[in-house]
Amino acid sequence: MIRLSPGKQMLRAGAATLVALLMGAGTAFAVAVRGQVVDRSGKPVEYATVTVPALRAGTATDEEGVFTFDLPAGPAVIEIAQMGYERARVTVWVSDALPPLRIVLSDEPVPLAEVTVTTSSFGKAGKSEGAVVRRADIVQTPGGAADIFQALRALPGINAPNEGAAVYVRGGDPRETLIRLDGGDIGHPYHYEGASGGLFSAIDSYMLESAFFSSGGFSARYGGALSGVLDIQTQDPLNLKTVSVGANLAGGGVSTSWAVVPDRLSFVGSLSHSAPELLFRLYGTSTDYEVAPSSMNGIGKLIYRYSGSGRLTFEYLESHDQVGAKSQYLNSESIYSAKAETQFGALQFQDVVAGRIALRGQASGQWYDNRWSYGPIGARQTERNAQANFEAVWPVSPRHELSFGTNLRRPDTEIAGRFPADSTDLLPGAPTRQQQTRAVVDYPGFYLEDKMRVWGPLYATVGGRFDFASTPGVWTSDPRAALAWRIDERQTLRVATGRYHQLADPRYLDPVYGNPDLSPLRADHVIAGYEWKSEFGNARLEAYRKDYRELVTNDSTTFYANGGHGYARGVDAFVQGTYRWLSGWVSYGWLDSKRKELDDPREVPARYGVDHSLTLVGKYQVDSEWQIGAKYNYSTGRRITPVVGRTYDASRDIWHPVYGEHHADHLPDYNRLDVRLTRLFSLPAQWGLPESAVCVFYVEGLNVLGIRNALDYIYSSDYTRRFTTESYFSRRLLVAGFSLTW
Repeated sequence: MIRLSPGKQMLRAGAATLVALLMGAGTAFAVAVRGQVVDRSGKPVEYATVTVPALRAGTATDEEGVFTFDLPAGPAVIEIAQMGYERARVTVWVSDALPPLRIVLSDEPVPLAEVTVTTSSFGKAGKSEGAVVRRADIVQTPGGAADIFQALRALPGINAPNEGAAVYVRGGDPRETLIRLDGGDIGHPYHYEGASGGLFSAIDSYMLESAFFSSGGFSARYGGALSGVLDIQTQDPLNLKTVSVGANLAGGGVSTSWAVVPDRLSFVGSLSHSAPELLFRLYGTSTDYEVAPSSMNGIGKLIYRYSGSGRLTFEYLESHDQVGAKSQYLNSESIYSAKAETQFGALQFQDVVAGRIALRGQASGQWYDNRWSYGPIGARQTERNAQANFEAVWPVSPRHELSFGTNLRRPDTEIAGRFPADSTDLLPGAPTRQQQTRAVVDYPGFYLEDKMRVWGPLYATVGGRFDFASTPGVWTSDPRAALAWRIDERQTLRVATGRYHQLADPRYLDPVYGNPDLSPLRADHVIAGYEWKSEFGNARLEAYRKDYRELVTNDSTTFYANGGHGYARGVDAFVQGTYRWLSGWVSYGWLDSKRKELDDPREVPARYGVDHSLTLVGKYQVDSEWQIGAKYNYSTGRRITPVVGRTYDASRDIWHPVYGEHHADHLPDYNRLDVRLTRLFSLPAQWGLPESAVCVFYVEGLNVLGIRNALDYIYSSDYTRRFTTESYFSRRLLVAGFSLTW
């Protein structure tokens, strides 16, 4: 199944400049005061707080350091604050003749931006970005199909055992990673989703503003995840007006940003459709399709700025996909058919009270429906999940920033269908069992966290959270702490530790075929890391250990019990740099993970992740129009359980496999090289259309070395011969596409 995101996604990042997050105008004032906040080198200071305490008025700078709000005519004292800088105070006389202000902030003698000491994270944190994969990297990285989940595979901490989009973090199941979209939990952000995640994102990269990813030791504000966090924020343009259209050999789409009411109400949205039948006709496919894979997704976001600091947003996402393909598993061959639909809606607000305390709130709901069948088995899974959260950030003093909040989750999962009575018999006429279960859990929690300067160059984040699981009716407590020591302006040492809990999978909570008294699973993290960064690049090295407790195991009395345990340990390295026209990064991860869960007799190598993974990405800007890029992926083979023998079942006249030690074997090593040639230009006005702001044309070669990577092993009907199933991108593919933006 091949889906390459439409070419529309290729240069929207360059066409649409991101503007204010918290800009607006109050209706009770007469004069618009505008300005820009910069540091001593002239660089914009983003998200600085700009207030007039006497009038209880305030706003925040955007990504260019620009701010605007309305004030009454006359004298006013404006205060500007941002962590990492000295607080500034400016007295002005407000009138129509007041020119735009330019306010310069001096660095704080103690760089308070480093109070954020989170380890294993990629994404913006106050003044310091560290290593960030930006939206431009997502849409321009060769082989990434302009897909956020495919692009994340290039980061350390993700040891993915296959080519899918699912996020495997440091030896953990994809379900151990919390994925948020604008503050709301979104459990199924993929297309073509199976047991181990999907192939591509259902979130158009045009919508992305930023993504925070953490592979361990994350903040107490995040709960309900054992391994990692991916927090995606979509863009919210103010007065931007753009329209983008694009297409390639696998589909097409359209996106837009629109100022409905200038300075007040804006809209951003996208709609795309993927149907790679043309690719199949050009290059052929090793898979026979009864229903060719196709998908459609749309997302829209309406932003209302009711004041200079207040904002309300409503967001809606819907995605569909379907496929019907001839598939093989063990010694059986049947048609795998699947059809899925996701709907996600969220309402958010944010504001600043008392000129200092930032408030954020959100309520969201997700409906997910997936129907699948394979030979004699099949099921329908329906989810009706609801969530709400509220949090506040209060800079108590220059040495302390207090965060606190509460959240309520209500996962509601219903599964009904026919499942195999014997997992090794999926041939026609195989015995099956009917199962229908519905697990509903109320899962409230709250957290408190303090970021502080301890002494000199030593900083800390200390916090904890408490959560209650209505099934089985238990409280969990998760203390977390991190320390950072700034050796100098370029070097930082970090250590972090914490406890994390997550609800058991709803499949195991069935009162008939499961155990509704299963306790939440637990993981304890310990991480130590070193970081060096400059204006030219960034380098990181981290060592970690994660210990699991209360994992789900099979039980002869209660079907399932919390009898499992395990660990994951490893080293992650990341180097990112830019030299003149050349940029790129190198990511490497080593992982050693063992777990005892389900039917494992003891701790065995985990099936989540691979031992070694390496990614190299390079891009060369030939001139202002042409760019050449390449990406190389290498990883050791995915762990599998070998078939070491066979038995004959006379009643069914079939052979059954005899398995060896759990996960004792692995597939061959994985290698793949992708290249990309991109041209950027503009088109003159013609055919009644205005001049385009940006036009992109690209040609991309996937798996240019033609390496036949393995996806899995299958067998002859009597298990005397073994064959290799090739991966999704095991063939050379040449894909061309374009994007136009006005």
